[in-house]
Amino acid sequence: MNKDKIIIDSKLSSFFSLNEVLKYRSLLNNLAKRDFLIRYKQAFAGVLWALVKPLFSILVFGYISSKINQSQNTATNFLFVAAAMLLWQLFANVFNDVSNSIIGNSNLFSKVYFPKIIIPLSTIMVCLVDFLISLIILIVLFVVTGQSIHWHILLAPLFIILTVLNGLGIGLYFATINVKYRDVKFIVPLILQFGMYLTPVIFSTSYYLDRLPTCLHWLFCLNPMVGAIDGFKYALFGGDAIYNFSYFIGSICVSFLFLFIGIKYFYKFERSFVDYI
Repeated sequence: MNKDKIIIDSKLSSFFSLNEVLKYRSLLNNLAKRDFLIRYKQAFAGVLWALVKPLFSILVFGYISSKINQSQNTATNFLFVAAAMLLWQLFANVFNDVSNSIIGNSNLFSKVYFPKIIIPLSTIMVCLVDFLISLIILIVLFVVTGQSIHWHILLAPLFIILTVLNGLGIGLYFATINVKYRDVKFIVPLILQFGMYLTPVIFSTSYYLDRLPTCLHWLFCLNPMVGAIDGFKYALFGGDAIYNFSYFIGSICVSFLFLFIGIKYFYKFERSFVDYI
């Protein structure tokens, strides 16, 4: 009886291959379903936690933003903070889950061959489900504030995808390091905690750049989430959400650079994972 054989050599999976991922899509779906059930298993509020966690952050930081900006329209200010906060939490969830995905699924490595990139990709699907649920908050705020919707909203999915790619690229780099050095699980939360204050989540990009020396503007915009959040705000609200187009494009370029580095680094050390796990 003929059987399909997989020959593992130096040329196999040297970089990301969509065809290879699609070949194992059933495994990808099963891992994603398992992760979703584990996340909310025996949780009293169940998937409502996907609403509770971001809502708490929006209320706290929206209040802080309103007081510091002395906003006359508090509800609209909360809407702006909510849009940025939901996107940041999507990035944070993807980054955190991807960086811990390899260690968390180490029991799968010795059972059968499959492209290891499947594991971090499966965690992203759960994060996207959480994000889609949390969008209910944004919809409610749109209704409450009477914010109009225009054609720019068609661009919103592009910046959601960009946010996921940011979390994936940086997460893959840290996931690879995490295999050898388990300190990463302590470092990632610190990066996310401080990173949020260096990203236009609570305040706009113009707020930061107006208070930074001109020579440091480019450094601020090396943050890949600056382009993603400003683009998402532009898609939802239009206007002058994109403070400087060159900085905006530069931030997006950094996003794809980090994605390339993360994928390259992951595949470079993929075969040595089993030696440390």
